[in-house]
Amino acid sequence: MGLSVKNLQLHYGKNKILKDLSFDIGEREIVALFGPSGVGKTSLLKIIGGIQPIDKGTITFTEGFSQAGTILVFQDFCLFPHMTVVENITFGLKARKFSKTVITQKVSKILEVFDLVGLEKHFPDQLSGGQKQRVALARAIILEPKLLLLDEPFANLDSHLKDSMREYLLRLQKEYSFSVILVTHDREEAFQLADRMIILLNGEIQQIGGPKEIYFYPANQKVAEAVGESNFIPGIVENNCFRIADTELMIQNPKRLQGEVLLFIPYGAEAEICETGLPALIEGIEWSPNGQRAYVKIVETHCKLTNLSQKIVNQEQLFLQFKEPLQVMSR
Repeated sequence: MGLSVKNLQLHYGKNKILKDLSFDIGEREIVALFGPSGVGKTSLLKIIGGIQPIDKGTITFTEGFSQAGTILVFQDFCLFPHMTVVENITFGLKARKFSKTVITQKVSKILEVFDLVGLEKHFPDQLSGGQKQRVALARAIILEPKLLLLDEPFANLDSHLKDSMREYLLRLQKEYSFSVILVTHDREEAFQLADRMIILLNGEIQQIGGPKEIYFYPANQKVAEAVGESNFIPGIVENNCFRIADTELMIQNPKRLQGEVLLFIPYGAEAEICETGLPALIEGIEWSPNGQRAYVKIVETHCKLTNLSQKIVNQEQLFLQFKEPLQVMSR
């Protein structure tokens, strides 16, 4: 692996911010460090970037990765206000004492790649939010990092710019072949960009996995609630059979729970209307660009579903079955 973090700890005074974190980052991989504000995500980036010490643990670079080849881009871009676009972009190259010829060649290419031609002599206060973001990324990528650390990079952009900049980052990552650790609390951003997600809650890693795995099969209720779009239905489990009212449902039970549990149903679980299954009452229907959004009462629990296979009618009583096995969690 290119980066290996083992048993990392960080304290602020008596407060333990990061608790024995361990994970790896591979070559050309995008990993989203996901969690709410205040759980230590930015501190972790600073540690990996070499600008904040750690209390315990190790950070190891291998396979061409290095501290020098790791670049951190902050949320507020940190452009130098008294420097032009070109001066901002070339700052790192000059600090590393690249020759004028090499700098000229690199700048010429990077301006084209980042759609900054014509803005060379502009100052940051003359740029839009998207342009500032591109300058900040250009300043980092012109140094040809093996690992790019991004701290909420698109948080200050409107929704339209966020979408275009996410797509832009994916194109850049493929062209320049760098790995990315992306700090975000935006679920859609993590789902769109990440090969894997690291769920960080209360200073601890709760789960590491692909976006689809974490959405449909969270490790616990904390992860499910952090990711959002979660329905929890109380019932009884025996082996791999979940019982609620007069209904039985075969489920996934990897932790071999028994007795009272919660059946986890993500909003996006693919559901079919059948002659048997979980009894449900349609309480409301909303239109969305991605399809219908159904408000459903399953036995006594009010739920929301966004992936019903058929059109439904308000106040309709029906039965639901799910194409993928659902899982249960501790109550």
